Amino acid sequence: MKLEDYVFLMPNFLDKDFCKQTVKQLQKVKWQEHLFYNNVESKYENKSGHQELDISFDEIPNKKIIMKKLYTAILQYIQNIKSQVFTEWSGYTNIRFNKYDKNKKMAIHCDHIHSIFDGTIKGVPILSIIGMLNDNFTGGEFFINETNIKLKEGDLLMFPSSFIYPHQVKPLTKGMRYSYVSWVY
Repeated sequence: MKLEDYVFLMPNFLDKDFCKQTVKQLQKVKWQEHLFYNNVESKYENKSGHQELDISFDEIPNKKIIMKKLYTAILQYIQNIKSQVFTEWSGYTNIRFNKYDKNKKMAIHCDHIHSIFDGTIKGVPILSIIGMLNDNFTGGEFFINETNIKLKEGDLLMFPSSFIYPHQVKPLTKGMRYSYVSWVY
């Protein structure tokens, strides 16, 4: 298999009305600036000045519904890649919501997430999950390995969290971009 064979897009994972309702619920949550973990210096830092997106782990009514649906999507991913070695996983993280205002982005990175393992949860991230909640914005394109992955409202994207899948979100030029993320371990 080629690297792109492990990138799995599920169009219309969530219906548009549900996405609009979720974005409306996100208007009431608390947001904080996204930071990357610097393993060498053992600290969190901003990689791109103050252009990084905002994040929230707050609870909203639709969060539990999305979490339940993700379980089935993960099973479908595993079935679709038909791997002889990737046959089991321990769990997946509570989703985090992402908000991009104008000029905000996510710097290029790979998902070697440390913060999800608090001592109770053990493992390493093996799959990254991104869900789009709206598409009424300009800019904010999502790239994996310099390939633009066109995501629409309601779409779900899964790919390995490994260093061979560097990804980023380009700066937003107009509107507001909402998404959610989770990691399988």
